Amino acid sequence: MKKMKKIAVILAAALSANMLAVMNVMTASAAESDVIGTATLKGQMGTYGYWGVGDASNSEEVTSTNSEITGEGTYTSSWTLTGEGTGSIEFLILEFEASTDNYITSDTYPDLEITIDSVKIDGTEIDYAATDGAIDYAYYANNTGTTRVYLTDTWGVCSAGKINDVPSDSVIKESIEVTYTIKNLYAALNYGDLDGSGVVDTFDAFSVLNEYATISAGSSSTLDENQAKLADVTGDGSIDTNDAFYVLRRYAQISAGSEPTPFPVEEQ
Repeated sequence: MKKMKKIAVILAAALSANMLAVMNVMTASAAESDVIGTATLKGQMGTYGYWGVGDASNSEEVTSTNSEITGEGTYTSSWTLTGEGTGSIEFLILEFEASTDNYITSDTYPDLEITIDSVKIDGTEIDYAATDGAIDYAYYANNTGTTRVYLTDTWGVCSAGKINDVPSDSVIKESIEVTYTIKNLYAALNYGDLDGSGVVDTFDAFSVLNEYATISAGSSSTLDENQAKLADVTGDGSIDTNDAFYVLRRYAQISAGSEPTPFPVEEQ
């Protein structure tokens, strides 16, 4: 039994090494998949407006700095203004947009949680408290889903009504900066997709094989709790070569344009 276990570990390690070589060739593609989406300040403040990259109504006096969302963590998005500044905010949101069709909404990530940590105007932090319902975790428009945090809404767009969490009479001369934390940015047991790219591929199979080799060798797990759930596609409570087989089969079927066979755990 011990001999067979050693052989299995060696085989898994060898397969992992071969797949790692393939991954090195596809480094650029992997880097692109690391970015889940972006978070951008959008809205209208006096004569200043910004509504997203390339929008024709954007003001030349606004420089918007968004954040690339790569996973759970704390990020900052901001506006820098030129000109005379403004003494009013008509509408201001922080919008989370996905890089793929896996929209950053509670429909994709059921436990999605966003917290505003601070709001700074001209470098000085203001008192901020979020109104109940100021975050719309499933906003859909133009066939696209996003999450919106309403900071100021004098127009009544938010389903919770008008929002004045960042006072509409705020005087902003040079900048506004919002720092926030995003949590639970993982799909609801999207089995096999360990890296959250939206598809099951060789990167996921490598991760499963690497985990099996690591655990079999007596070392600590390489996966977090959610990845471990996604890796156990057989649903037997362990991660082994059977899981890797099913993940690789799913990848082959998708690559061939075939309808993927359900994982064993999806049929339980």
